[in-house]
Amino acid sequence: MSFKIRAITLGCIAAVGMVTAAQSAEVLGSTLEVYGTLYPELNRTTYTSGSAVGTALSNMTKGLVTPGTQTTLPAAPTAKDQTNWSQSYIGVKGQKGFGDVTVGYDFQGVLTPNKTLDSSIATGGQQPLFGDTRDAFISLGHKDLGVMQFGQMDTIYKEYGDRLRMMGVSSSNFTSTSGVLSGVGWKSITKDVAATPVSCTAATPTVCTAGTLATSAAGTTSFNTRIGGQIRYETPVFFNGFQAGLTYRPDTAKTADRNQSLSALALRWTSGDYYASAQKEIHTDYRAFSGTDYVEKSTTILNRNPHSKDTATRMSFGYKSGPLQLAADFATLNYTESAVTTGKFQSYKTNTWQVSADYAIGSQWNVAANYASGAAGTCALLGGAACSTTGQGGTLTSLGAKYNYDKNIGLFAMYGLNHSNDSATFASSAVGGKTTNLGLGVLIKF
Repeated sequence: MSFKIRAITLGCIAAVGMVTAAQSAEVLGSTLEVYGTLYPELNRTTYTSGSAVGTALSNMTKGLVTPGTQTTLPAAPTAKDQTNWSQSYIGVKGQKGFGDVTVGYDFQGVLTPNKTLDSSIATGGQQPLFGDTRDAFISLGHKDLGVMQFGQMDTIYKEYGDRLRMMGVSSSNFTSTSGVLSGVGWKSITKDVAATPVSCTAATPTVCTAGTLATSAAGTTSFNTRIGGQIRYETPVFFNGFQAGLTYRPDTAKTADRNQSLSALALRWTSGDYYASAQKEIHTDYRAFSGTDYVEKSTTILNRNPHSKDTATRMSFGYKSGPLQLAADFATLNYTESAVTTGKFQSYKTNTWQVSADYAIGSQWNVAANYASGAAGTCALLGGAACSTTGQGGTLTSLGAKYNYDKNIGLFAMYGLNHSNDSATFASSAVGGKTTNLGLGVLIKF
C-alpha cells in the first residue's frame, strides 16, 4: 500500500502507537510505503515427558564430566493454548534518488496485542501495541557500487539461506526450521546449580569445591540472527546472476576479556527457476556453551569466562517451476572455547540439514511440508578426556495447508512435531522430550 505524498505528519503514526509524541517532518522521498504481514493463530502445544532418570546422558547435557550422574531432569512443561501472533508486523519504508545514489529507510514494529500485562500496566501504564522492533535501518546505495545498510536487520547468512518459509507464516512460528537447522539441542540446559551454594574466595576464583553455585548465563547458539548495530553491504548483481554480501557487527562495549562481535559473508546465484548460495557466519566471544560470569565447579566441563569462536557454514538451494517450490539447506555448526584447564570444554561440531516444499493447487490452495534434522555431533575436552554426544540432536517435521481468498488474504492450518533425542531439548521440550503443535490462523498481507 503506497501513499504518494511529499510530507506526512508523524503524529498520524502516533495514533497507531508507533511514536508517543506528534511531530512534523518531511518523509524521505516521494513515496511512503506502509506495509505489513499479520498472521495470528490459535495454537495448541503439547509436551511429552523427557528421558528417564538415570539415562546415560552426554557431557553436553549439563556440562557433567561423567554421563549418567544426574539425579533429576527438568520436568516437561504443561500443555498450553494461546493466540500466537509470532512475527506479525507493520512497517514503513521510503527512499529518494539523487542521480545514481539512493537513500532509504525501513522500520518494522512487531505487533503484540496479547502481550502479558506487566507492572507498568497494572499501575496505570499503557500496554504497547508494538512491543518489539523487527527491522530498523537506513540504506545508502549506488547503482554500480551496491548498497550499504546500517541498523537492525537479518545478517547476510540468514538472508541468503533457508529460502522457502512455510506459507509465509513460519517466521518465529513452530514450523520454522531455524531451531534445528541453525541451532543445537544443549542451548537451554547449560545451567548446573548445586544443592548448597557457597561463594568462592578471592584466592580460588576459578575452581570451587563441591556444593558451590555453578550457573551459566549462556550466550546464543543460533545462527538465525537478526541483530542491531549492524553494518551490511550487498554488491550489485554481476556475472549472470551472482551477488555477494557482507555483515559486520562490532562490540561497542568490548573489554580486555571480551569482544563479542559478529561477521558474515555470503554469495548467491539466481537463474530462472534455480537458486544457490553459500554463507558463513562467525560469532566471537558469545560463550555459547559455558556462558558468562560462570563460577566454575570442579565436576563440570564448563569454562570460566573463556574466549570463544562459533562458526556456521551453509549451502542453500532452491527451485521453482509453476506451482512447485523446493528448497534445501546443509550446514555445519562449530562451537569452540579457549579452555585452560584439563577436562574442560574445547569444541562441539555438528551437521544439520532441512528440505522444504510448497505446491499450489489451483489459485486457492497451497500445501506445504518441511523436515529438519540435526546430528548428535562430536565434542572435545582439553587434554583428550572422553567427551560424549550420545543422545544429542533432534528433528522437526511440519505440514501445512492454506486456502487463499486472494493473493493477500488466506486461512491456514499447520502441524509441527519437534523430536528431541535423549539428551537434547528443542522447542522448550524437556530433555529427550517431544513438542507437538497445532495451529489455525489467518494471513493478511498489505
